[in-house]
Amino acid sequence: KKVEQKPEGYKFTTIKANPVTSPKDQNKTGTCWCFAGISFLESEAIRKGAPADIDLSEMFVVSKSYTGRAIKFVQLDKNLHFGPGADFGDVLTVVKEYGLVPNNVMPGLNYGETGHVHGELTGVLKGYVNAVANNPNRKLSTAWVNGLNNVIASYLGEIPQKFTVDGKEFTPKTYAESLNLNPDDYIAFTSFTHHPFYEEFIIEVCDNWRWDTAYNLPIDEFMQVMYNAINNGYTI
Repeated sequence: KKVEQKPEGYKFTTIKANPVTSPKDQNKTGTCWCFAGISFLESEAIRKGAPADIDLSEMFVVSKSYTGRAIKFVQLDKNLHFGPGADFGDVLTVVKEYGLVPNNVMPGLNYGETGHVHGELTGVLKGYVNAVANNPNRKLSTAWVNGLNNVIASYLGEIPQKFTVDGKEFTPKTYAESLNLNPDDYIAFTSFTHHPFYEEFIIEVCDNWRWDTAYNLPIDEFMQVMYNAINNGYTI
């Protein structure tokens, strides 16, 4: 009997392997931007000498992002999309302004789940910020941001002021500095045809709530930037 030969399938050869950490599960959240951004910063930290098993807290960044977004939502009289989505620029801004913490210091699971599930959190925050923006007093209290942060902390945990790593005490700012991560070192690139090439523009998506800019390149040069980064030891 002739044995049917099964196709061998694809074979992959590793050409270049840069340091990456283990995949993390964003589960039922809209925070892909943060998991991707933190993964990149973990690789950058390893490249600069951090342990290969470094695990940074995504929910520290998400917490600070929600606060900043809520304030802007109210300031703009609700003329801003409020939700869990954002972009890599949001990660960089939080790191620059507030720092970073290890994941075991702020895992962000204060609500009885083993994985991240943010539907209730997002719904509660949307209701809260809409109530503040619709305030019939037409004057904001001095308490609403504290109230907002208390809601966020109930789900994601309190923002740590100090913590210890390998016997040394840090604040979020000093911990980020210890990893030699400078948010100003990183640039976002795009390749869109509805804006001029070789110029920056604000990407017109509702989750770009900070109105971050990206540098626009022709697609072939966009690919060259990625290949050059990978070949020189950087992830993207």
